[in-house]
Parts: sequence; C-alpha cells; structure tokens
Amino acid sequence: METAKKAGSKAKKQTNITQILRALFFIILCLFIVNIYYLSTKDQLVPQILKAYSAFVNFSLSIPTPILMLIGYSIVIFFIGYFVGVKKKK
Repeated sequence: METAKKAGSKAKKQTNITQILRALFFIILCLFIVNIYYLSTKDQLVPQILKAYSAFVNFSLSIPTPILMLIGYSIVIFFIGYFVGVKKKK
C-alpha cells in the first residue's frame, strides 16, 4: 500500500495562461514605475507627458470622421445586443 502513489502526484503541474499573463502584467507595471521614477529624477517627466499627449492629440485629429462614426455605431450595436441578451437570459 505504501508503494502505491496517487496518479496526480507524478504529473507535472502545468502553468496556466492567466498566471503567465499576470506575471507579464506585473513585470510591465514594474518597468513602467521604474521608467517614471527615472524620468522624474532627470526632470524629464513633464516634457515626456506633454510630448505623449501632443502625439495622441495629433493622432486622434488625423483619424477621419467616418471611421470614428463606424466605431461608435459598432459600439452602440454591441451594447444593445448585450443588454437584450442579458434580459433574455433572466
């Protein structure tokens, strides 16, 4: 009886994809915090934020209006379908 072991004890544990993604998220978050600290010590944080904001504004202004209308229409249709599905489920 002592020599018989559970079959599950010999099997290797598999890493779940959510564990990998969570570890990757924490690594990226730590690198982001270190980058912010580095920029703040070099007095470059505010200029970098302003440069990123300026690039974002220029990008958003370069997108044509029909594409934004199509994206907005798709989001509205998605949420209408979602709420109808939730009501039917109840």
